Amino acid sequence: MKDILHFSHANGFPAGSYSTLLSYLSDDFEIGSIDRLGHDSKYPVTNNWSHLAQELIDYFERNYTQPVYAVGHSLGGVLSMMVAAQRPDLIKGLIMLDSPFLTTFESHSLSWVKRLGLIDKVTPSGRTLGRKEEWSSLEHASQYFRGKRLFSAFDERCLNDYVQSGTQSLVGGGRQLHFKADTEINIYRTIPDNLYRTKRLNMPSAVIAGKFSDVFKRLHGFKMKRQLGMSVSWVEGSHMFPLEKPEMTAKKIKDQITSWQKL
Repeated sequence: MKDILHFSHANGFPAGSYSTLLSYLSDDFEIGSIDRLGHDSKYPVTNNWSHLAQELIDYFERNYTQPVYAVGHSLGGVLSMMVAAQRPDLIKGLIMLDSPFLTTFESHSLSWVKRLGLIDKVTPSGRTLGRKEEWSSLEHASQYFRGKRLFSAFDERCLNDYVQSGTQSLVGGGRQLHFKADTEINIYRTIPDNLYRTKRLNMPSAVIAGKFSDVFKRLHGFKMKRQLGMSVSWVEGSHMFPLEKPEMTAKKIKDQITSWQKL
């Protein structure tokens, strides 16, 4: 019986965006995922993401009969860590991909930024406001994303995965965003500011970070190693390295899990 690897996506990137990455892992693991976190009305997007973590917990309880390897990119990594802290019985091992664990100072600062209504100035929510949501065809959607800096280093297959999974057909033709822009914005606006007290995790855990990430900093890695007991490693790439280098990322994930299985 294969171990289960549950993958949780980054904000704005439905699980299908990672099809190429996960294809390199499917021979070794049973792969599970939630297509779009934050889109089920039973789990609304609220401050500090408590309902989103509960969405993962409930999914694990409903769908898996054994603890899983929880792997997540950005948003997905933070939520996986929240589940690992709250329900260690559900997690066999945790791998966070460029998911920062904020320092105490950053957490308190973020709390004040929220209270002062300045969150759009310090998170990507400000850039997401007013973004284009519809295109006349799949080809036009593809051209649009290819011209965006965020996607410039994507593996061609991953870009195609995103265009296919990140947009959906409109009645009468054309495409629209599959991940609701309002939900994406609300997730950014409610980034947790209360996780800095999280205690050492009770399962093997690791964070893999992009050397050129504008999100994950060295101090985050230091805090995660010291406070949570996580191993920390760095790879070539930006915050989006799982979609820039899917084969390399899959190998890092597999190698990390294999090292735990040998213990």
